[in-house]
Amino acid sequence: MGRALDRPLMSGRGIDPEEEATLLPVDAYREQIASSVRVLEPKTVPLADAHGLVLTSDVFAPFDLPRFRSSSMDGYAVRSDDVTSVPADLGIVGEVRMGLETTLVVGRGEAVAVPTGGIVPEGADAVVPIELCEPAPGGRVTILRPHPPGKHVRPAGEDAVAGELLMPSGRRLRAPDIGALAAAGIVSVDVRPRARAGVVSTGDELVRPGTPLSGTQIYDANVHTLMACLREAGAEPVDGGTVADDPDALIAVLDKLADDTDLLVCSGGVSMGVHDPVKRAFETGGEITFANVGMQPGRPQAFGTWRPRRSGAEAREVPFFGLPGNPVSVFVSFEVFVRPALQQMMGYQQDRPMVDATLDGDLDAPRTRMRYARVRVRRDGASFVATPQTGHGSNLLATFARSDGLALVPAGTRLRAGDRCSVILIREVT
Repeated sequence: MGRALDRPLMSGRGIDPEEEATLLPVDAYREQIASSVRVLEPKTVPLADAHGLVLTSDVFAPFDLPRFRSSSMDGYAVRSDDVTSVPADLGIVGEVRMGLETTLVVGRGEAVAVPTGGIVPEGADAVVPIELCEPAPGGRVTILRPHPPGKHVRPAGEDAVAGELLMPSGRRLRAPDIGALAAAGIVSVDVRPRARAGVVSTGDELVRPGTPLSGTQIYDANVHTLMACLREAGAEPVDGGTVADDPDALIAVLDKLADDTDLLVCSGGVSMGVHDPVKRAFETGGEITFANVGMQPGRPQAFGTWRPRRSGAEAREVPFFGLPGNPVSVFVSFEVFVRPALQQMMGYQQDRPMVDATLDGDLDAPRTRMRYARVRVRRDGASFVATPQTGHGSNLLATFARSDGLALVPAGTRLRAGDRCSVILIREVT
């Protein structure tokens, strides 16, 4: 499913301040990832499972949509030339029932009761709404207003004619698309499948929510954050759990996840600490390259391919993302690197909206690193205003949860209130 990056991005030792000038730019790292990720092979899935996925073949209308002339109103199907002079007194010769064929024919001086969506009988070329009619003695109806040909009649094939292109290859299916395909009787479609992504979090100090804390343990927010990020990106998350800083334990989890996933995401263990497990796990399980990327937060990154170690099993490579352990760094790293790669695999482009906003506070960035600053965003007429959030630590999730976007502050830049900047929206702004 992928390969290691073309060249090492840093040596096995840590980075010191003098080396910051050699940090890998965000775009360069993202491009190298993109060159290593393959698009998933097409798959036929039930229509009910296709929402958000990308079509890989054209879909044509199998018949006219709608298949027959139908009424857009509850009323009476009539001949328009019978109601040119009103009031017009017509005899009711029958009633159309929904879902049933009809042999009724509207002759001169006749009318047929028809419901909204019901078939318009032969001979009729207009429908008079029931509120423009009055019942008359002897099974008759009085029409109170003239109706021209075609009035309140929906023609057959109005939406699509048989053989017409209904949905093109490359379309990412949204709710109206699913509805249109269902109306055409389509039961399955060829799509890029939903990527299955395995998630694991590392750290001796981490325990799952619901477990009593002891000592300096903390609850693992990263797995839950990543699982939610994957769902928002249209992928299917697979929970690999929380593991200690033990390479053997990590290897076992990665091997298990890789059996049935298209991509692996691991938080923590990608710096050069003595107990960081990712590097040691990859000594026998695949290829990985560690990077120091020119961004804040999220500088330490890792990307490679994991090869499950199964005796006699077919060789398989699964792309692997190693993200920092701090929760905010995890989210930002996912947005900047993992989300685009996932969506590339599924055949569509990054769909986070980016807006131009006016700052109402100051922001700056380190000399050599792009800063992704958390901001609150509000609308001001047709424009956007971004308010920098207090508390910038990459461990402060509550502050981040109150944010609506990430303001992009170029390396070495100081922005003042009133300046404009680009903001990636991470939630809808009203």
